Amino acid sequence: MFYAALFVGFGLHQPFFPIWLRAKGLSDGEIGLVLASALMIRLVATPVITYFADRGGILSIAVVICASATTVAYVGVGLAEGFGMILISVLIAHFVWSPLMPLSDAYGLAGVAKRSLDYGRIRVWGSVAFMAANVVGGLLLLRVAPVNIVWMICLSFLLLLAASIGLVADRREATTGPKGPSYFNGRFVLVIMAAAALQSSHAVYYTFSSIHWKEHMGYSAATVGLLWAVAVGAEILIFWLASRFTRGWRPTTYLIIGAASSMARWGVMALDPPLVILAPLQVLHGGGFGLVHLGTMVYLADRLPPHARASGQGTVSIAMGATMAGSTLLAGYFYARIGAGAYFAMAALCLAGLIITLVARSLPLPPRAPVFQPQPQREDAGG
Repeated sequence: MFYAALFVGFGLHQPFFPIWLRAKGLSDGEIGLVLASALMIRLVATPVITYFADRGGILSIAVVICASATTVAYVGVGLAEGFGMILISVLIAHFVWSPLMPLSDAYGLAGVAKRSLDYGRIRVWGSVAFMAANVVGGLLLLRVAPVNIVWMICLSFLLLLAASIGLVADRREATTGPKGPSYFNGRFVLVIMAAAALQSSHAVYYTFSSIHWKEHMGYSAATVGLLWAVAVGAEILIFWLASRFTRGWRPTTYLIIGAASSMARWGVMALDPPLVILAPLQVLHGGGFGLVHLGTMVYLADRLPPHARASGQGTVSIAMGATMAGSTLLAGYFYARIGAGAYFAMAALCLAGLIITLVARSLPLPPRAPVFQPQPQREDAGG
């Protein structure tokens, strides 16, 4: 229930918040700057909040605090006028919103470890809620003015707050592992760099696909929502079924398949294909996002000791945020000049991620730290 509530906000924000920014009169460059700045604030917020969450040892309380602050802060976003005030309010809101994902995954993976559960089948409900929000949001925009999108997002945060209060309170865990960041080594850095590059290749899609489909392709808000829903539907299938066919996979295998999926997807989308091609093409999101995310979680579940779950997730979130912020700035620059051709730059970023993955895969495996295991899996054999 919590993952579903968390992703309703994401499902409204990612496809429709750029449309709200456009409705508020912002240019392509200003939209890219606002969204990139929201990602960059993660670099400050995430290490601070995840550090204190690990020190406190009770992740559920940190989740409730961030959810409460996000609910209030996004009301400020809705009241903001003009580029400057919108930028400032978005930065404040994302300071408290951005740490929720690493905190939630740290809390979730700890629960998976204690109860021998399948992470994919818990995380899938976030994707289901994301897809539902895509579709419902698109249908609502047939009747609601785009300037009201932000209030839809605010309402979603009330659901998130209620769900966060309902989380089972976790307890401070003792650990027999080393107190330093023993998980941090050259292979860890390369794997996270590769994952960050592959996820950041979605920058043009996240930032400008909705605008492009509406303004240049002439699709309705409902069609835009359905296109997003096809992508997330593929992601849902991956999360639900992955444990059946990935047994024995190394984490880098997930990333390699994800890189190939995204390169194919962005290469075709750069050519502005018709809807009959564009719609089924979104199925590749299952590999480009879903498998990359699962591969990253498999790796982290194996490498992070209990005392560093939140801060370790925070380290990954910082890498993702920094890369996504830079990619989003590039997306704004390229999209303003070559439109859909900006997807070619994202395909190049995938190629870089693929190369880094292959380098990481070639390195010898470091000794495992004494860490929890969410499922019977090792770094060299996930599932």
